[in-house]
Amino acid sequence: MLKKRVLSLVLSLALLPLPGCAAMLERGHETITTHVDYAVTEDESVLRAETYQGLVSAMLYFVNEHRRGGTIRLYNYTGDVEADLANARDEVMYEDPLGAFSIHGFTYDLTPILTYYEVELRITYSRTAQEVDSLREVTGLAGVRQELKRLVAGQEGSAAFLASYFSGDKELVKQLLYLACMNAPELAAHHDWNYWPMSISLYPEAGTRRIIEVKLPPFVADEMEDERQYAQELETAAAAALEAAPPAGEAYTLEELAAIVRGAHGGIDPYGSNDALAALSGEPVEARGVLLAMEYLCQQCGIEVEYVAGDWLIVGTPEGYRHLLPQSLYRTEDGAEPGETAPSLPLYTDQELTEMGYEWPEALHPACEDYAGSARSAMNGAELSEPPQAEE
Repeated sequence: MLKKRVLSLVLSLALLPLPGCAAMLERGHETITTHVDYAVTEDESVLRAETYQGLVSAMLYFVNEHRRGGTIRLYNYTGDVEADLANARDEVMYEDPLGAFSIHGFTYDLTPILTYYEVELRITYSRTAQEVDSLREVTGLAGVRQELKRLVAGQEGSAAFLASYFSGDKELVKQLLYLACMNAPELAAHHDWNYWPMSISLYPEAGTRRIIEVKLPPFVADEMEDERQYAQELETAAAAALEAAPPAGEAYTLEELAAIVRGAHGGIDPYGSNDALAALSGEPVEARGVLLAMEYLCQQCGIEVEYVAGDWLIVGTPEGYRHLLPQSLYRTEDGAEPGETAPSLPLYTDQELTEMGYEWPEALHPACEDYAGSARSAMNGAELSEPPQAEE
């Protein structure tokens, strides 16, 4: 899958044709077959190059094909062959995503032969061809988040994928993995992954096109079964809570769901449980417990919701996205505003939350803007700037 996408580009850019014909592979007196943008001989183990970039691309051709060896013939080569060979090998092994991910060893022999140099390559791999072929390609931050979400939702132990236009580091990948876990409130065991030993590798370390590999602590069968059982119990508890408090209209509002959470948990306790099921089952919980319960109810009722690493939620409202703090879900005796029956639900814009001293990775979450207020301000400004009417 991956190698097919890069093969045409690699060969068309750098494996230059023989003078006077369309071939870029040479074997004396051999038949040449011409393709769309490159030509191969009956023996695909021999490539021709004339420049340094052609040398690199020829090496990449063998790596992309997962071949353990091959021959490159350098014609009309004006550079320092020995130095360029060493540099090209390092570039393929350490700077190319597929090379950095899959190559274990890379050696070569150089032999001058009359009008050209012949380079014999020997390549060993740390990954199988199947592992390389299975790499999924994604684009940007959104693509990386989607793959990590897939990893969590599938309860898998590892994932590897090629990310283009992504320049984040390991810490950013860890943050995105944490958010993926916290956006799945039904997978209680996953919420501890932020503190468990894990392996995050980038191939190469820097750049905007890299393979990302994530390995998580392995789940034993009992743990996975416990998590599945937890998800079923949470679904049952949420259904019972919603049935006991039907919405006033056709769909639940955020205020109604918040009232359900307030009425369900057994109070806020710093030593209480931190999962959604406990919050919906009358147990004392800490702040995370009520947030996960609210998040799960929103998901069940089709309301957009996202967990924020600072331990609060961003929810979708008719006015746009807004921040929802855990204090809004506390019971009256825990410090929430009075009015259990029809409580107001404080929701905040980015500006309001910033003024309150909160900080969060804004680039990882939707903007919470007061678009209506901005429109009003713009309209008022336009009114004030209108020129006075001439007196009749």
